[in-house]
Amino acid sequence: MKRILSGITPSGDGTLHIGNYLGAVKQFIDMAQSHECFLFVADLHALTTIQNKETLKKNTETLILQELALLGDLKNITFFRQSDVPVHTECQSIINNVTPLGLIKRAHAYKDKLQKDVMEDDINMGLFSYPVLMAADILLYKPDFVPVGKDQKQHVEIARDIAEKFNKTYKVNTCKLPDPMISDDTAVIVGTDGQRKMSKSIGNIISIFEPVEVIRKQVNGCYTDPTRIHATDVGHIEGNTVFSYLEFFGEKGRVDELKTLYVLGHVSDTEVKEYLFECIMETFKEARVRYEEMKNNPKLVQDILEQGAARAASISQSTLEEMRKAIGITNAYSFFTYPRPSSSKVTIEDFAKIEMKVGRVEKAEHVEKSEKLIRLTVNFGDGIRTIFTGVRQHGYTADDFSGKQFFFVHNLEPRKMMGEESQGMIMAADAVDGKPLFIPADAFPLGSTIR
Repeated sequence: MKRILSGITPSGDGTLHIGNYLGAVKQFIDMAQSHECFLFVADLHALTTIQNKETLKKNTETLILQELALLGDLKNITFFRQSDVPVHTECQSIINNVTPLGLIKRAHAYKDKLQKDVMEDDINMGLFSYPVLMAADILLYKPDFVPVGKDQKQHVEIARDIAEKFNKTYKVNTCKLPDPMISDDTAVIVGTDGQRKMSKSIGNIISIFEPVEVIRKQVNGCYTDPTRIHATDVGHIEGNTVFSYLEFFGEKGRVDELKTLYVLGHVSDTEVKEYLFECIMETFKEARVRYEEMKNNPKLVQDILEQGAARAASISQSTLEEMRKAIGITNAYSFFTYPRPSSSKVTIEDFAKIEMKVGRVEKAEHVEKSEKLIRLTVNFGDGIRTIFTGVRQHGYTADDFSGKQFFFVHNLEPRKMMGEESQGMIMAADAVDGKPLFIPADAFPLGSTIR
């Protein structure tokens, strides 16, 4: 399976509109059907223009939520945040040293700033070295293709140039040369004004996750046919943004019918716009539900980002290890290794190391100077242990444990609590209200090991 890598910067306010969806997100979802895809939120790149902490936080959080809501099940997609994989910046530092200055001076981002009468001294180094960080983003994952618009093709070309220079300088084949993926079918969506490309900065957009009344107002403001004064007047389809959008969101039979009626003057702009509004709301119905679910469950989003970062790190760290060896940083005295990302999954061998036993609480007492802890003196049949549990805030008292048998993790490293050692952990299950439930083990032999 061929690999694709793409990044999206949390610019503007981080929100997505139908132009973003048709021009980028939908394309990526389609490519994920037949490619291994890596998609990252390029928050480090955003630092070149956003230097307000709260703005960057809000933009990044908004973009992550809306992008995930649109992507759906993430089949074949590794979604992560650039700053969660620190090797991106280390790779940039390494390839800085094989990147010709002239190559970066020819970069569009730098030249565009100069052409807008911005003084060279006012251009920050982040913007100037933007193409080098982008090259690092790309080369770390050894993708086959990088989807870009025609105006972004140069960034992939720069990455290829840097890759070739690295390989030639160090006589290796570490850096894979990616190809730009430029689709002639990529949609360029005209804004609701009917003249310019859809853009938040212009305000000619149709949103996806805004309140219903906002989206309805945006649809009602779409440019149609200025020569049409009355609903009975002959209408024109060409240049009519409502029909342009219906090509993507409407049901073909119904759209063709509306076109015929519109040309004949048998249907009003209001009716056609109402159909467009209904189609947009239906298209993004599930995404809007996912958006609200994730917005109210930050842990779910964190888990997705953590899993994505772990997968991304496993690939990118391997590449950077190759690069460190190639340039000579890794030598006979090296001891540094990249920390392996944690995973929510454990092997059967790891799980087998956990020893659970049945123990009887011979004595239970509240710990002085603590509002949470209960000290349990537990008999396992082959010895007595002291084990603490912090559950008084849930309404438990010493009487709930004394004289009863429960399941305990028996082989934990001792942990200091209130100046004493806790020599294990009592097992519990989560309840709906958050109160832990301790499962009685009176039917099991004292000291028996749970398998």
